[in-house]
Amino acid sequence: MTTDPDLINTLARLGFSQYEAQAYIALVGRGALTGAEVGRGAGMPPSKIYETLGRLESKGAVLVNRSEPVRYTAVPHADLLAVVQSRFEADVLAAKEKLDSLPAQEEPGLVWSLRGRQAIVQAFARVAAGARRSIFAGIWDEEMDEIGPLIEQAAARGVDTQVAIYGKRTLAGPRTYDLSECGASARLRLSGRRLAVVVADDNETVVAEFGDRTLDQAVLTTNPVTCLLAVEYIKADVSGRLLINAMPASDYQQLLTTPDMRAILSPTKG
Repeated sequence: MTTDPDLINTLARLGFSQYEAQAYIALVGRGALTGAEVGRGAGMPPSKIYETLGRLESKGAVLVNRSEPVRYTAVPHADLLAVVQSRFEADVLAAKEKLDSLPAQEEPGLVWSLRGRQAIVQAFARVAAGARRSIFAGIWDEEMDEIGPLIEQAAARGVDTQVAIYGKRTLAGPRTYDLSECGASARLRLSGRRLAVVVADDNETVVAEFGDRTLDQAVLTTNPVTCLLAVEYIKADVSGRLLINAMPASDYQQLLTTPDMRAILSPTKG
């Protein structure tokens, strides 16, 4: 039997071992099977199947008919998952209550390093959810699906939210600035790398670098200097774009030929 590895991984996150997941999947929708039939369907070693079925029985995932031969059937998955969900939610609530009661000792101003897209997006979510007064953000189209809804939720609860968008996507609620042309030139200068920024209440910041050929990495900080720098970075990009939009096209093209502008817009080495 070919088993979906994503389904096995999902069941593993819900507390199943790999063998338990394989055996349960082999039983779903199959009626009553002997242990040997389950083992063959699950592609498991015969020496492991009865031990695995015993653990599934103790988890409440299978029912056992103790006739001769002994046969097994899966508890309907909707019923099983409802029990797992209820138990998981209760455990999360209990853990939160106990962790909330622990004394908090925070050292402000430190800069924390983050690696990996999931950890970075989770940091963006925490910072955006904690905003009470204001959010300044700079986002590229590639990250909009993950970060955009977080910004919209902040705007919906009354947070003053301003977002520079380096692309063609839009957001509902925040004040947005079209920096698609800035994004096109930045992509050339940075060799495809993208810088995403969220600053909440001028005192908590995530600055992330995403790229197709580089490791996703970020910093999370309450350092006031870094927060100020990130806000001014966004304001500088927005104000520069607004000034360019107000200039005649010929004047802008002439500006691009000046030594200072050519030097500042040269591709970044690295």
